[in-house]
Amino acid sequence: MSQSNPTLLTLQNHPPPNPAPPATDPSIYQVHHDAFAAEGQPTTTAGWLERARKVSDILALDASARSKDQKTPRAEISLLKSSGLTRVLGDVKYGGGGQTWETGYKVIREVAAGDG
Repeated sequence: MSQSNPTLLTLQNHPPPNPAPPATDPSIYQVHHDAFAAEGQPTTTAGWLERARKVSDILALDASARSKDQKTPRAEISLLKSSGLTRVLGDVKYGGGGQTWETGYKVIREVAAGDG
């Protein structure tokens, strides 16, 4: 007579994990990634705000469709990173933008305006 092993994992009590949710494809923004890389990181407050406007305009093009699709925003996160906006508040000696909290706030508001 066999005894059941309480430590034995089965598919019944531990089903396989769900597949990753669908995500947007970062390659759709490749032309913008390349342009931001060529331009380099902004160095002035005006430059950071202009970069935020560009990103906002890009995201606004398909914001409603992305909202309906409800995919993980992998491409949009990649766009924010390549634009440099995630570094706006960082210390310059570590590769950041060295901007003030006021500028950071304005950058966030600008991007949010386009992304809905």
